[in-house]
Amino acid sequence: MKHLKSFTLWFSLLLLGACKPGERDDLSKGETTAIEPNIVVVLADQLRSFELSCYGGVNIQTPNFDRLAKEGLMLTNAYSTYPICTPFRGMLLTGRYPLNSGISNNDHPLNPNLPSFAKAVKAQGYHTAYIGKWHLDGKGRTSYIPPERRLGFEHWQALECTHEYFKSLYFDNDAKEPEYWEGFDAQAQTTSAIEYIQNRNTESPFFMTLSWGPPHDPYIAPENYRNRVKPEDLILRENIAEHTIVDELQNNPRFTIPDEYIESHHKLRKYAKEEQLIRNRYAGYLAAILALDDYLGDLIETLEEEKILDNTIIVFTSDHGDHLGSHQFYGKNTPFLESTSIPFLMRYPKEINSGTVSDVLLSPIDIFPTVFGLADLEHVKVDGTDLSPIIKNEKEDLREAILLMNLTHFNNTSLINGLDTYRGVQTKRYTYARYEDKSPWLLFDNLIDPLQLNNLAEKAGYKDVILQLDGKLDILLEEAGDGENTKQIYDRILKENPERQMLIDMRKANPNKF
Repeated sequence: MKHLKSFTLWFSLLLLGACKPGERDDLSKGETTAIEPNIVVVLADQLRSFELSCYGGVNIQTPNFDRLAKEGLMLTNAYSTYPICTPFRGMLLTGRYPLNSGISNNDHPLNPNLPSFAKAVKAQGYHTAYIGKWHLDGKGRTSYIPPERRLGFEHWQALECTHEYFKSLYFDNDAKEPEYWEGFDAQAQTTSAIEYIQNRNTESPFFMTLSWGPPHDPYIAPENYRNRVKPEDLILRENIAEHTIVDELQNNPRFTIPDEYIESHHKLRKYAKEEQLIRNRYAGYLAAILALDDYLGDLIETLEEEKILDNTIIVFTSDHGDHLGSHQFYGKNTPFLESTSIPFLMRYPKEINSGTVSDVLLSPIDIFPTVFGLADLEHVKVDGTDLSPIIKNEKEDLREAILLMNLTHFNNTSLINGLDTYRGVQTKRYTYARYEDKSPWLLFDNLIDPLQLNNLAEKAGYKDVILQLDGKLDILLEEAGDGENTKQIYDRILKENPERQMLIDMRKANPNKF
């Protein structure tokens, strides 16, 4: 078995460009291997951790998500480093920070030639499948994505991006004309994932990602789920009345929003300020989560029926959260917990004890290194860390901080809220963010202020804390290849895509800034 394992490592690294031909010429080309276990990753879009009942959510019960926590692992400090879709997905599938994979914003294409975890498992005997939302191609949200830009995924039923969940397109494998998912797309995608499992080649393990679009706005769900959530009955987070920080961004902007975007974007501010509108959207959000919980249950039941449940690593997470009126911010992409705190649940009884709860800090770049560690799989060197020894209490948890960032202004959240670029760190105690000129913006002590109502950034007595956090941040930024230079990032984007109109307009409105 050592011989086969060595070949697997050599061949996978050779395929991914990490080894030169001939470095392991003692190994036979004809050897192959199939390594257990199966891996199923389920990804939701914009689902903040607070809503699941296993994380203390009070408005709905989520028994199937809770089952993963009860029978496996729940992380209480999982955060989205760059809390919008494309950067998270790039970090997830490559283990690299955004600028190390070429991504700086939504709809910015990931380099398809990079090593990826799907390519790695494929080289080690796995069949790979991707079903649902992709949002990594950057060539148009409804465009066909050819096989060479799928990062190693073989079975393919996906679309770049849509939020029309009842009229949702996808491309079926190599067909170049799209089809429509039947009904609510998350349900149809789950059905497709179930069929993939049932019809799989049982001679090899599989690596499948199921990527749902909900509960991302427009906050819709099938009627039977919507009827279970009444807007008037919801318990809202107590920080929806806090608006000091967003008011400061609105009243003292650090950059100029182009005139052509002011009216269209600022009219959406009411959805973060008016309580009834918040309640209505929140009800749709929760209804979609109820639906997803049932679909997850269907998926788990299929794994049980196929008698492979305990030999399958199941991971559930989300790409980022959603303010839903907290601090009267619209959307996500901020360093606030509503934006960054994501659920992370994992079930694999061969390696993880039931009911394991860990407070280790997890960034998206760590997810697959950790899964691969549990599965005893090989991959090339990445920015992320295998946290499995910490989760299993085999190694001391020495991680002190993970990175937070927003690299651009030309996204809806920045334009609606006046959000500038920032870099920051999340520790087990503090959330800290600074501007590009190194001036502190936010500092929250989450142990005594979990709703983040008291910004300590300019309070007396916290200079030493900020100094320490700046030091941790500088180290992480060096690892991330980030020099905190928006102008350089924008130059790079326009070199790749000279027709990025929103960026062109932003530069015209801010000629001396970036």
